[in-house]
Amino acid sequence: MKVSRTDATRIAVMGGAYGNVPALRACLEHAASRGCTHHVFLGDATGCCGHSDECLRLIRERFQTLVAGNHEQEAAAGSESCGCGYTNAEDERYSCLAHQYAMDSLSDELRTWIARWPDLGLLETPAGNVLLCHGSPDRTNEFLYESQLDPHRLEAWLARYGAVALACTHTGLPWIRPLDAGRLALNVGAVGKADHDGDPAVHYAVLSVTPRGLHPTLERVTYDATAWADQLDREGVDKVFTEPLRTGWWTVGVHSLPETERSRRPRDR
Repeated sequence: MKVSRTDATRIAVMGGAYGNVPALRACLEHAASRGCTHHVFLGDATGCCGHSDECLRLIRERFQTLVAGNHEQEAAAGSESCGCGYTNAEDERYSCLAHQYAMDSLSDELRTWIARWPDLGLLETPAGNVLLCHGSPDRTNEFLYESQLDPHRLEAWLARYGAVALACTHTGLPWIRPLDAGRLALNVGAVGKADHDGDPAVHYAVLSVTPRGLHPTLERVTYDATAWADQLDREGVDKVFTEPLRTGWWTVGVHSLPETERSRRPRDR
């Protein structure tokens, strides 16, 4: 576990870029407009869009706190598997194809760098510690779906690591769960793909640090998703990865979702 500290009053927490450089840039610009001066990345920088080095150089330049996702772990190991942990074989097969786009555009220099990212992080703030992970504190590729959250388990993790908040990603579906005594857990969503609701926008979280504690907000960010999808089409990326950029509806990972998340309704924009 890597322990870091910040005195920032607004912290941007992002994850799941998947090589989507313009979406990541848009989220960083949005975070700047919200006054964020500390940036946390929770893993899965690379994936279905390729552009691994371009995305990772931006992360290295702009983020102060990093946690590895399954994509970083598998890339560092030279694995052909993404290690996503989907329960459906077809979902896992396509995710491993996404990992190949990532590996094809990843240099040895940056693969060595991501190998140094920690599996867990603890960010010390004036309002208390934030436990940082990709999937869960127990397993990098564990999916913490909102419909299946166990509050006792969330509380136990916070107690184990002396934290007042837990931040994760991996599912790509953002949520906030208040807990006892002003504590909380949240999934920050993904900055590289929509959250399966018919809206091409992407998401990240802002943690506001106040004398009364940590206050999270989920931020929706738009970018020119159609232009990016068109570019990826010209580069030969499989349409199973470019169509969700246009439509906001997933083509990969859907069969592994719990029924509540699979049946999400279109978002009112």
